[in-house]
Amino acid sequence: MAAKTGGWIGEAVPGVQRRPGIRRALVWGIGICLAFTVVAVGWIAQVMVATVHPPETDADRAEKLATLHYRQNPGKGRYYVPAEAVFGRLPDGTRAGYLHYQVQAGPDSNVDDFLRVYDLPQPGAPAPIPDDLRAAFPGEEPAEAPLVRQTGTDKRQIFVVTAAAGSPQGADIYVRATG
Repeated sequence: MAAKTGGWIGEAVPGVQRRPGIRRALVWGIGICLAFTVVAVGWIAQVMVATVHPPETDADRAEKLATLHYRQNPGKGRYYVPAEAVFGRLPDGTRAGYLHYQVQAGPDSNVDDFLRVYDLPQPGAPAPIPDDLRAAFPGEEPAEAPLVRQTGTDKRQIFVVTAAAGSPQGADIYVRATG
C-alpha cells in the first residue's frame, strides 16, 4: 500500500503526517486566524466609514458661528438651509459669518416657523443693516430692516425683510455673526 501524502500542511510541516492531532490543531489554528483577520478588517472599515465626515464648508462655519447650524439645534425636526453664506474675517481679525435665508410664505415654511425653529423672538423696529453684511451678498439688499432683538448677545444680528403682500416669497432673512 502506498504511503498517503499529508497534503499541503503535511508537506509544509514535517512530522504532521504521522500525527493527526497536530494536523487538526494546525487546520483549526489557521481557520481561527483567518476568521479573526476578516473580523478585524471589517471592524476597521466600519470605524473608518463612521468617522469620515465631509469637509466643513464656509456655510457650515457661518451657520455654527451664528448658532443656526442643525447640530446646534437638536430635536427641532426641521431646519433651514441658507441660500447664500459667506465666512471670513473682519479687518481686526475677528471671524465673521453672513447668512441669507429665503423663506417662502407657505403653510409649513414661513417666517414664524423659522423664528420658532431657532427660538427667536418676533422682529422689532427697523435698524440699519451693517455695510459689511450688505457687501457680503451680491444684489440689492435694503439699507434697513426689522431687527430680531435678542437678549444677552450682540455677536449675532438677524434682519427680516418681508416681501410685498401676495408675493410667493415670504421673506429674506439676513444674519451677521461675529466671534
